[in-house]
Amino acid sequence: MSEMQTENNHSPDTRKTLIGWVHMIRNGTRRIHRPKSWRHAKDKLFTILLALVLLTVVAPFFMLLYHVGLVGLSDLLGSGTGQGLELFTTFPGGDLKGGVLNAIVGSMLLAVIAGSVGIPLSVFGAVYITEYSRPGLVRSGVEFAADVLAGIPSIVFGAFGFTFLVVYAGLGVGLISGGLTLAFMMIPTILRTTQEALRQVPMSLREASLALGATRWSTTWRVSIKAAFPGVITGVLLALGRTIGETAPLIFTAGNNLGIPNQIVGPGSWVASLPYTIWAYITDPRPYLQVRAHSTALTLLLIVLTVDMVANIVSRKVTRRLV
Repeated sequence: MSEMQTENNHSPDTRKTLIGWVHMIRNGTRRIHRPKSWRHAKDKLFTILLALVLLTVVAPFFMLLYHVGLVGLSDLLGSGTGQGLELFTTFPGGDLKGGVLNAIVGSMLLAVIAGSVGIPLSVFGAVYITEYSRPGLVRSGVEFAADVLAGIPSIVFGAFGFTFLVVYAGLGVGLISGGLTLAFMMIPTILRTTQEALRQVPMSLREASLALGATRWSTTWRVSIKAAFPGVITGVLLALGRTIGETAPLIFTAGNNLGIPNQIVGPGSWVASLPYTIWAYITDPRPYLQVRAHSTALTLLLIVLTVDMVANIVSRKVTRRLV
């Protein structure tokens, strides 16, 4: 009985205490909800702002694709002279009503020469700077020069190529001068991206390889370069995309050709390219060349997209095999 009386005596106090806790929780919840809802509002506002910035960044690409595709597809899907498949399989001819096979082949040749020279020099240069040279004035000087070269306008590379390769080296305007000028443009981009990719490789991997008895070159080739391979491929793709789309250096160094070059140097080595063809056609007042310029631009976009996709697939397969 005494225990029941005690519970009955304390039950009102307990109820008061519980009621007080409920009020405190409600008040606390309200206090917490106000700033929390404001934080959520700011979070949503910031998310919307970022989405608008992203839309602003990607919008020019889709606007460009829409404009080029709207005009260029009429040429690609047409059945007239130089339209449809003839755009890729025929030469322009004297009246420029044919296809752009000369420009497609010329761009591929220039890209092969530029890549054959620029990619090995850039990658091995980055390997030497990162893996073999010590931090100091030389490394800082090379990195500074590469950063400056990466920001130089392409027209300056064209002037350099014309002065050094065409005039001083005596190569003349043509395939070699155009390809080497594009190679000079590739070097800073590939060198810096390869260097950054090598820096991301953990030092513990190199130390483990050396501790197992591997030589320095074996460690660099089998460990560092393989681990940095995806980054190297990304740099090569960026550089190739830039060089394939460049026009200004080729105006000074490559010339133009309505056919395929039949010489390495000399007048027969003059070579056409897709960017130069786009520039030449878009500045021509004839209406059908205006349309042909858009279809050529669409062709260039498709080539760059194809190279990007193939390189990504190869990079993934090689990376899976190496890792």
